[in-house]
Amino acid sequence: MTQTELAQRSGVRQSAITQIESNIYVPSDSVLEAIAIQTGFDFGFLKQDRPPAEFPIGSFLYRTQAKVSGKERAKAHRVAQLMFEIASIMRSRLKDIPVLLPRTNEPAEVAAQIARASLGFSPESPIANLMGAVERAGVLILKLPLSIDGLDGFSSWVGLNHDIPVICLMSGKRGYRQRFTLSEELCHLIKHNPLRCTVAEADEEARRFVGELLLPEDVVREEISHPITLSSLWPHRSRHQVSVQFLIRRVFDLEMITANQYKYLMMQVSSRGWRREEPGDAAIVQEDPKLFSKMVNVVYGNPPDLQQMKRDTGGVPVPMLRTLLDVSPTDPDDRKVLSFEKKAS
Repeated sequence: MTQTELAQRSGVRQSAITQIESNIYVPSDSVLEAIAIQTGFDFGFLKQDRPPAEFPIGSFLYRTQAKVSGKERAKAHRVAQLMFEIASIMRSRLKDIPVLLPRTNEPAEVAAQIARASLGFSPESPIANLMGAVERAGVLILKLPLSIDGLDGFSSWVGLNHDIPVICLMSGKRGYRQRFTLSEELCHLIKHNPLRCTVAEADEEARRFVGELLLPEDVVREEISHPITLSSLWPHRSRHQVSVQFLIRRVFDLEMITANQYKYLMMQVSSRGWRREEPGDAAIVQEDPKLFSKMVNVVYGNPPDLQQMKRDTGGVPVPMLRTLLDVSPTDPDDRKVLSFEKKAS
């Protein structure tokens, strides 16, 4: 529901709704009741005095999202904040999750090598399940029920002490795009908090980090030989779970092809209509985060007790909780994430 629609249905001026969302205006109980009726939130949830979870904008800062409006960014940020608030409630009832993610000022390529080792991957092996490894390192990955053109994800160190690494991914991505975004956000968590360079430099470092993380230089030079063509690159696509466009850029960055060869290969990609989607992208099974869902199962059961969760969150509507959680029954792969134990009463 947009602010305009809410204003029309509730009888509250849109300007007042904007000020309420920005914490500029403290509404009366009658205004809150009108909003509660239309949104489905309990009056108590809207009335509560506790501040929202500390959720900085993080890598939103590093994005040059010309296509993404301020309203869309704000929506994504608020949904992420709400999901993190739910996660915080669950974390308070579980034993602490150790964070094993390194933080370093080393050059991008070295940082990627450190990340590979920390995540348990050898220097030369393809990374089979990146998302699972990142979650086992203590990173909370939230899959937001949003699809926003031009926005793939963002990340931040979250919480009052900024000690919880969180990566948010948008839904609806195909091919290996989500894997690339996850790697980019991993770089921002490891290298760019706080930001010690320009935004353009941070983007460049992230690109170099992703290249070395997903396809190390030594592996590229050993596996890929001349002549380099689309057909010679294609087998490496599924082996390393990266796009052909990623492979072209990687060999160019390593100076294995000239600028003219890079331009020619990208022209071939464009002429085939592969810029937005490559052959086989639709059939690629996306990795899904399991940590958040497993916390829900441990604390609220499977299927989860959404009424209890509504009470714990102060009145978030059940339909919204159902959308945010998208919890599937426990499957055998859950044991590969983390084992949770409830705190002693």
